[in-house]
Amino acid sequence: QQNRTEQRKRTHTHRAMTIVKGNRKGRKRDRELRRLVVICGSTICFIAFFFFYTRHGNGNDSDTTTPRKTSQVSSSRHMLFGSSFVAAAAEVEINMDGSHVMGVNRLKGATTEQKRKLDKSNPILQKHNTKKDAFLSDGKEPKEDDDIIKEKLPTDDADPIGDDASLGTDDDFIGDDFFIPIDAKPTLKYGTAWKKEKTTQLVRMAITHGFRHIDTACQPKHYNEAAVGEGWKLAASDLGLVREDIWLQTKYTSVSGQDPNNIPYNPHAALSEQVRQSVAKSLSNLQTTYIDSLVMHGMENSWDKTLEVYRTMEEFVDDGTVRQIGISNCYQLDALKYLYENARIKPKVVQNRFYRDANYDIKIRQFCQERGIEYQSFWTLTAPGNREAWYSNANVAHYAASKKLSTANIFYAFVLQLGISPLDGSTNEDHVEEDVLLM
Repeated sequence: QQNRTEQRKRTHTHRAMTIVKGNRKGRKRDRELRRLVVICGSTICFIAFFFFYTRHGNGNDSDTTTPRKTSQVSSSRHMLFGSSFVAAAAEVEINMDGSHVMGVNRLKGATTEQKRKLDKSNPILQKHNTKKDAFLSDGKEPKEDDDIIKEKLPTDDADPIGDDASLGTDDDFIGDDFFIPIDAKPTLKYGTAWKKEKTTQLVRMAITHGFRHIDTACQPKHYNEAAVGEGWKLAASDLGLVREDIWLQTKYTSVSGQDPNNIPYNPHAALSEQVRQSVAKSLSNLQTTYIDSLVMHGMENSWDKTLEVYRTMEEFVDDGTVRQIGISNCYQLDALKYLYENARIKPKVVQNRFYRDANYDIKIRQFCQERGIEYQSFWTLTAPGNREAWYSNANVAHYAASKKLSTANIFYAFVLQLGISPLDGSTNEDHVEEDVLLM
């Protein structure tokens, strides 16, 4: 009996040791498997991020990774501008007969004298004989500074092709330089998101080449607003400009959109006070006493809070600190209508992502057009669906090559003709110069 008991103990001990050894081997195998999964997952994520970044760029249409080839020809299943894009964007007839594409083909490479003698048959570049006839869209004569009229290009109101426009007289040119008039609508606006420490030099460069509309935000997470202030001041000093020659737009961004470690106002203050502190910070950052356009970066999580923010912004219009106000990232027409109906001072700007998933904001753009609201677009070049329409489209490439333009210029011309003001965040100096010429 004692021998059998000892035998059973030895048997149980042997089994227990076998289980322990097996568990050890299993745990080691599990660790190796987890390590393999982590390595594979990281590799896949890196490849996906690299593909997305190089394919889509950023929402500010900064194009350092995308060459604007004027002769790029590649096969594509898309028709001109992409049949699906045209159907969704708007039912409009585009003037693509080769004679006028925002006047760029006839300006590019022309001498100053040639620019002055442009054929009157091009309606966007019609020439008047005297300064007296050079009017902006509001019917007022351009301001003069030292007998040189600065604001000379067509204002591109609702119908960019067809309005009376003037290139001015011999005295109206400053060398061979062109620039975008301050009250032009629609127009390209220089976007400053994600430019970080390069913001100052890029803003200075954009203004030097002719941009006059600058978009930023009091949101250190994505914008360097203080550097925007430095950039426009340096450019103004270089060119002899004054504050009224530059159009500055900034945004109030709620706490949810801020970096929790770098919020430019007191997040524990009342909501209206957060707005006031944000505007005060923007005025300081931008080195100005007024803001041309103040935009709510996005709606709050309730209508009470949204209207509280908006009504605080209205107060700044009342005292002259802000010239106009608007809303961004508003993709529901009913929401925009409700805000418009309940606003004492109506919004003058809607700034949205312009892309396929939002059906290109067809109804919202129509609402804006009917009420004189400027529709501004971001992610214009790089959004999914948009990029395929201009970058890899054989028809667009052929047409751009025939006009000696970039395909991006063609797409911008198309969007402008829809009445949209795109944000242009190019960091390439040649592209910036091309885009100003487009206007």
